[in-house]
Amino acid sequence: MLAFLLIACGDKALDTATGGADAPEAPPLVINEFLAKNDTSNTDPAGEFDDWIELYNAGDGLVSFEGLYLTDDDAAPTKFALPADSGLDAGDWAIFWCDDNQEQGVDHTPFKIGKASGFLGLYLVVDGADPVAVDTITYEAQVPDVSMARKPDGSVSWESDATPSPRATNAD
Repeated sequence: MLAFLLIACGDKALDTATGGADAPEAPPLVINEFLAKNDTSNTDPAGEFDDWIELYNAGDGLVSFEGLYLTDDDAAPTKFALPADSGLDAGDWAIFWCDDNQEQGVDHTPFKIGKASGFLGLYLVVDGADPVAVDTITYEAQVPDVSMARKPDGSVSWESDATPSPRATNAD
């Protein structure tokens, strides 16, 4: 049995530590699915079975990746900057390969996803302010080729999925 704990999920305006009026508005992006033990599921463009994180735009319009970061360490929220010149259309998905091999492209992170348990976070930094969590998850041990997925896409509900669906709807 897989267990997990959803720490935070934001689709409304974010609060800062002071709760000030200048709090950045959270983009409607979520960590929608991840696969921490990709043994045979799907390959990256280099033909490798790398772990991956899927982001989903649950909003109504294009969301720029500028100022957004992925991490596997809550103490280092700006570990990997998403490509600022890219974005995600409404209802669409993006995959980031977690292989600690950034030489393979802008969609490859400098970290791998923990297999035994771990943390994943999506953070926003605006105008040099402190990073603000957009979406995070703490999870337990993972099973080979079984992803953790929000069902339906963008919801707060997480389920184990024996049929990972990168860049596609998480089917029930």
